[in-house]
Amino acid sequence: MPLFIFCTAAELATKSHCKTVLLFSMFPFLQVLVRSAVTGIITGLCLTLPLLIIMTTNWIVALLCCMTISFITVGVVGIIPLVGWKLGILESLNLTLVVGLAVDYVVHLADGYVRSQKHSRGDKVRETLGHVGISVLSGACTTVGASIFMLFARILFFFQFGIFMFCTIGLSIFYALFFFTTVLALVGPEGNTGSILPLVRYARDKLRGKKPTDVTCQQCDGRGFHAQPPRENSTVTPVDIS
Repeated sequence: MPLFIFCTAAELATKSHCKTVLLFSMFPFLQVLVRSAVTGIITGLCLTLPLLIIMTTNWIVALLCCMTISFITVGVVGIIPLVGWKLGILESLNLTLVVGLAVDYVVHLADGYVRSQKHSRGDKVRETLGHVGISVLSGACTTVGASIFMLFARILFFFQFGIFMFCTIGLSIFYALFFFTTVLALVGPEGNTGSILPLVRYARDKLRGKKPTDVTCQQCDGRGFHAQPPRENSTVTPVDIS
């Protein structure tokens, strides 16, 4: 490497000084890798929350999704030292993708929970698992199966990406089917709790100039409104019973 140009012949024989110089020069590079990985993860989580609020129309469910995704991310980061890897270029690149891979299955279950017409939390979770759970599990199995073939690759990038994808999808489906659904069954919102639809309707009516006295049109399925017609004063004609 170019750093060894500054080493003398005696130092090259021992390599001690050169190793010190090389290690010291790696500190800024490692700091950049750590900074880029942390920035990618935080940026992904910050962008995930508002998007989930819009997609699920419920801020409580969106917060529970972000909490689950954060746990998945921490688990994937913890796997790196367990497999004996150091934070390098490939590991830093893979960590920036973990949020995008971890959000998939949680979002499907969250959408199924919000769209459920059941009233209690337990019934909502059962219906979600019955309708969406099998599709989520099938998608995870195909992705994990694809990553298994990458484990036999001889190129380091594909090998590491295969392990990374296998661990990420495995943790994602585990947290989505067991942790996330359990949290929804315990503290998930019921009815219109946490829904942003009333706020959206209020803002839409304000933009359209709808007044509190206006009546929603029934012929256009509530897409329009009109002023409430004045009530006619009915006159009672006296009847002569004599």
